Amino acid sequence: MEPTDEAVNKPNESASKPKLVQALKTVDNKELKSTGFWLNQAFLVLSTIFGVYLAAQSGLQQALKFDTFSKMEDNFYLRTSLFDEVKDNAINIRAYAERLAKSPSSSEMQYHKPTLEKYIWQTMQYSPTTLETPSVFLTQVRRFYSRANFVIEAALKRQMSARQASIELIKIADMIELQTLPKLQQSALKLQQQLKQNDIIIGALKETDNAK
Repeated sequence: MEPTDEAVNKPNESASKPKLVQALKTVDNKELKSTGFWLNQAFLVLSTIFGVYLAAQSGLQQALKFDTFSKMEDNFYLRTSLFDEVKDNAINIRAYAERLAKSPSSSEMQYHKPTLEKYIWQTMQYSPTTLETPSVFLTQVRRFYSRANFVIEAALKRQMSARQASIELIKIADMIELQTLPKLQQSALKLQQQLKQNDIIIGALKETDNAK
């Protein structure tokens, strides 16, 4: 009678069990059970978490720094453009005031009525960096346009004499040229200097004298 497969496999299984037990006995578990091993693993996990935290913080700081400098640069160009536009308008108003001082005819006054360019001023309404500009400059420019328009319209409608309108317009031009524009220019240059200190080089604001 031939032995069955089950009978043949039993001796093999019996032989393999002592080998497995012997192999398990030879495994060195001292390192796994030692305090040093677990402390090492704990420090490894903590250092990994701390490293990720520092990397995230550094990335956040860089992003905030980039956003700040981008806004500063945009606002520099905005102030520069506003400076140029208001300066040109002040020059035109002063020239018109000199003409009014000669008491010209109504037709001549109407023909030479200055066109106040407000492209930058109106565009600023939609610029996210407009409110980064000190409010004192925005207020003074707004009053400059408002007062100049009022005096010009009053002169054209003969509600104010040409000579009186000339005097008022010169006062308005003096105030914006001697008070507002120099400070606006200085504020733009200050932004430029701050950006330069952080290795961001941008175009220079032209001097007031060169705008004439």
